[in-house]
Amino acid sequence: MRMDPDRTHTYATTMAMPARAPGFPWAIYLAGADHRYRLLAFDLDSGRHGPAIARADADRLAAHLAELGVAHLRTRSGPSGGQHLWLRLAAPGAAPDEVRRLAHALRQHYPSLDTAPLTNPATGAVRPPGAPHRRGGQSLPHLTGAALDAALAGLDTETVPEVVAWLLARHPHSPAPTPHRSSGPVRIVDPVNPRLDRPRRALTDTTRALLEAAPAPGADRSALVHSIFLGMARAGHSLADARAVAATAPGLVRLREDRARGREDTDRQWRRALHTAAHFAPAPPTRRAPVDDELDRIEAAIGADPAHWARPGGASDERILYALVAVARTARTRTVDIDCRRLAQAAAVDASTVSRRLRVLTRHSWVTRVRPGSGTRAATWHLELPDQAAPLPAATQGEPAPAPGHPSVLLDHHTHDLWAHRSGLGAVAARIHWAAISGKPLISGRGRTPVEVATRTGYSLATVTRVLSTLTRLGVPTRTGADTPALRQQLDRAADRVGASGVGAQRVRRHLLDRELHRWWLEEQDWRRRRGKKTGVPRTVSLTIALPIEAPARLRYGRFPVTDTGRADYRTARAVVTRLCSLVGTPSTESGQHNQAA
Repeated sequence: MRMDPDRTHTYATTMAMPARAPGFPWAIYLAGADHRYRLLAFDLDSGRHGPAIARADADRLAAHLAELGVAHLRTRSGPSGGQHLWLRLAAPGAAPDEVRRLAHALRQHYPSLDTAPLTNPATGAVRPPGAPHRRGGQSLPHLTGAALDAALAGLDTETVPEVVAWLLARHPHSPAPTPHRSSGPVRIVDPVNPRLDRPRRALTDTTRALLEAAPAPGADRSALVHSIFLGMARAGHSLADARAVAATAPGLVRLREDRARGREDTDRQWRRALHTAAHFAPAPPTRRAPVDDELDRIEAAIGADPAHWARPGGASDERILYALVAVARTARTRTVDIDCRRLAQAAAVDASTVSRRLRVLTRHSWVTRVRPGSGTRAATWHLELPDQAAPLPAATQGEPAPAPGHPSVLLDHHTHDLWAHRSGLGAVAARIHWAAISGKPLISGRGRTPVEVATRTGYSLATVTRVLSTLTRLGVPTRTGADTPALRQQLDRAADRVGASGVGAQRVRRHLLDRELHRWWLEEQDWRRRRGKKTGVPRTVSLTIALPIEAPARLRYGRFPVTDTGRADYRTARAVVTRLCSLVGTPSTESGQHNQAA
């Protein structure tokens, strides 16, 4: 087992299982020495979306397990509201690749799921029932008395490993991204001071930010060390460089704590990261194609005059365009297939907003719809190049436009729950905060003044002053240079204070229901066109299909409701889907995945 005697959430110490459980946090491995999983622990964490989302996700996943007749034990992980679901698998257990695929699939349906224990068979461990929590309390079962005894007795009969395939069948998903394996390992040179055989270059912004920020409370500091060293190894840095930064860098405090306890772990962690970087190097730079230059021009046009997006609806337009560019960069084409709901999730706006604003962007010649959506096939959109005859407007305040190629950084900020419409501070506040913290101020050593921010965004001074005051009151930093990993924690706390935490997860769930409703209607149309069909099927049924397969929507819900005039009754249909899904878990998405260009 792994132990955390200092309650720092590092679990750096390992030992054999003692006769009595320790009085500090401890965790057990999910896989054996052969890396096959004999235990599955679904950790629904409350840290990102709050305890309500973790509990709701656990309810839905537990409903699937109950429907399949799979014995499981559900526990509250501790005082923070997290949830654990435990399964025992019969020998020989589940293969690590299958469990990794399952973790990726479930993450698309349960936003609070922590996939780390299910994707790393060598070190993946979870606190079992009874283990203390670092903030007090223990992991305790929901059940008590005879019900708990019955659940524990059920676990004595181990579940067949095929449960992994059953759960995959019930949770349609996009394929998991696979790391790019280089055609051959990158050579490691200099045994005394090992490094990859490649030119040394500067660290990426992400690696530097991880180095410079102290780990947030509850962060996995072991994973943080690996991420930093992996970035350094890929940049051609050496063991000597790793030792130097480990002595002072805030992000590597875990190594200094280990050293104080008599365990020097820097060299081992470096060689581990170096080996990973050598065998799974990033994809080699592809020959630059004309489409890359075209996307650079489009992105430069979007960011050239930020004040342009201060018009009504402009904040949503800007977000949607950046999301389209991000998809187009992945696909290396300006023509992409994507439906409104998936684009809405990427831009953190409502699907109706995407549908409405795409028409506006079409009128303004930013995009063109090549082909409308039909059935389960998404619409096809083409990103238009900016007018070459007209020069791009210069950025305000004598500052160049943002460098192209990084829409994901802006999107990661703008799509946080804090900026949600109605429940959060809104898209205007997101743009104002981004203008305040990004880039460099006119006078170094101080943050941007409200006047500078107003000029950069196009909003009135009164609006900017009001938003910055609200952010300050919520504890959100508004000085330049605040865009570090610590900012995410501060945004999370602010979202929780205003009641917007979990809005993104609720949007994902709402879109799943919408897709299930659409699938039901398409199956209803197919049934109506079928010759020789049997009539007399009840309008609605309350079936819970206890099969490890995806049930047709019409079999699950019955005939699609209609009004007295024979028109589709979507309000009643939505109520049926919502009611049944609250009983048996998240609905399956449509069988055919929408064609996303990526």
